[in-house]
Amino acid sequence: MRHINHQITSHSHLTVIGITGSFGKTSVKDFLFTILSGWEETLKTPESYNTVFGIAKVVDLELLSKTKFFICEMGAYVRGEIKEICRMVPPDYAILTAIGSQHLERFKSIESTTQAKFELIDSVNSKHALVNLDNPLIATRITLSQYHGVKTYSLVNPQADFFVKKYVFSPEGLKFVLIYQDKEYSYVSSLFGTSNLYNLTAAISMALMMKVPEKIISQQVGQITPSPHRLELKKINQATLIDNAFSSNEDGFTSLISDLSKLPGKKVLITPGIVELGLRTVEVHQRIGGLASKVFDKFILVGKSIRTLSLEQGIKKTVSFIPNSTNLWPLIEELSQDYDWILIENDLPDNF
Repeated sequence: MRHINHQITSHSHLTVIGITGSFGKTSVKDFLFTILSGWEETLKTPESYNTVFGIAKVVDLELLSKTKFFICEMGAYVRGEIKEICRMVPPDYAILTAIGSQHLERFKSIESTTQAKFELIDSVNSKHALVNLDNPLIATRITLSQYHGVKTYSLVNPQADFFVKKYVFSPEGLKFVLIYQDKEYSYVSSLFGTSNLYNLTAAISMALMMKVPEKIISQQVGQITPSPHRLELKKINQATLIDNAFSSNEDGFTSLISDLSKLPGKKVLITPGIVELGLRTVEVHQRIGGLASKVFDKFILVGKSIRTLSLEQGIKKTVSFIPNSTNLWPLIEELSQDYDWILIENDLPDNF
């Protein structure tokens, strides 16, 4: 991989932005790409090319002499992997989106997950690092003296460097106000949900750190669309379909239930549950089922598994089970006649 490092380091005007986290990293990468590419020539790692070999392939085949920014998503399956990626592609800036429980089967402990993700933050000048202050594991760790100067973003803590002062969701998307260095910036976006607001805030905050002109940021934010099957809003008859079929995590699922609790209308949940929770599978699904039972009017669980059966226990209401092979479109078409919101949460059949 030495030749990759040479390609990066010999590229005198290239700025590398590394992004990692238990979730949110792909959306932050896509949103930041839309903002930066409105300013200068920008390259990003495609889809989920976030391992050493995937990233090396992108640098080899796609990095051009005119490229000014390279946004590099960094995934980790074991400790030391992000450190290795940072040696190969040294980042100038870094974003850590979140640390959560959904990779416990890989890392065995939250402490191990935390250390793996912080390998990115450890590889840059702390003033060029941006982290999510609302994530408890991140907030605890950045109190250590070595992280003095790390920039933070938040939806709840006004002490953060980038603070979302107010925000409103609707079937059209979201409006919000971001405060940075005592100045207010207003944005309108077709994105939906607290998870997307966090991801968009991270992208805008990094753009402001990189001194992207405010006019360009504002204009490009208006161009941002959700990544496919990641909180995509689709209008079908009277219903707004929230297509979150790509993946699911505990924090994102919980915050989406909370978002929908504040909006009027009848609601349906369609989900096979969350994978990769290991020993916490039953506990997490029962808790989420309990939260969902207060918000949704109908529950359609995909496949009979420990996940869906635990959801049913938490919901404590009548639920419907459908096979994994079900073609969802006729079902959605039917539901859209009577319901206002249909949430599809997590990996669903290929025919969707």
